[in-house]
Amino acid sequence: MDILDKRAFYLLEVSSCGGIRAAAEHLHINPSVVSRQVRGLERDLGMALLERQGRHVMLTEAGQLVVDSFLAQRRLNSELGDTLSRLRNMQAGKVVVSVGDGFVDSFINYVMRRVSKQYPDVLIEIKTGIYYPREPHEMVANDEVDIAITYGPVSDPRLIVHSFERGPLCALVALFHPLASQESVSVAELLKHKLIFLPDVSGSQQFVNSLFSAAGQPATPSYRCNLHSVSRRMASAGVGVSFMTAAAARNEIESGLLKAVPIQHPMAASSQGNLVRRVGRRLSPAADYLWKLMLTMQ
Repeated sequence: MDILDKRAFYLLEVSSCGGIRAAAEHLHINPSVVSRQVRGLERDLGMALLERQGRHVMLTEAGQLVVDSFLAQRRLNSELGDTLSRLRNMQAGKVVVSVGDGFVDSFINYVMRRVSKQYPDVLIEIKTGIYYPREPHEMVANDEVDIAITYGPVSDPRLIVHSFERGPLCALVALFHPLASQESVSVAELLKHKLIFLPDVSGSQQFVNSLFSAAGQPATPSYRCNLHSVSRRMASAGVGVSFMTAAAARNEIESGLLKAVPIQHPMAASSQGNLVRRVGRRLSPAADYLWKLMLTMQ
């Protein structure tokens, strides 16, 4: 029996999401489907693959072996597809990129326009990292995506990481917001206003959380949304304060919808973005062209 079938994929999702129901919600299917697939795999193998620890489920040793084998096989299949494409010297194909929502505008305007002209038949699939239970760099390491562009420090020997400066972290406010008249704002003063946060899985939100923690000023948001673009819209409406670099909000700032107010803290003085690809993976011609464009995108 070949255990590296779709059931191992369901097992991977359960492990990543922390439970069968969470995995089903992520996959937009009924939990009974996930449960049935995992239980069937356990029955065929004759051993437990999951165990409960508190409110979450974890892989057993056997479950980890199954998931590792599944990921290894998927990597081999991906590399085979890339190799066959190169042998055929095809210009068509597919490039999958994980792009943090704060980088989407730059990616579309600078990279996609050029790639679409150079490789008109290539399908470019964009995945926004915060919609997935795994970090974008983990998706690269597991060959779920070819390239990722992420926010915040990344250190992983499995990856090639090209880091670049994104500029200071700022408080984004509407022009009529009380903070808009200030040249800078302290962390303590920010706590007097309604704050707009992103999901904690977002790299930029992790940076914001670290900033408040380093300042000894734990923050509770008034609003939380899952897209930088929604966060900027909320800030421009005057309902609260959003957090990102001026580069991420360039369009709204130039249009007079937002003002970027620097935050008075050493951590906020600079922020980091990263381009990530897996060590040893040979990119297709289109993916390689896209990677080189992204290196100059900043």
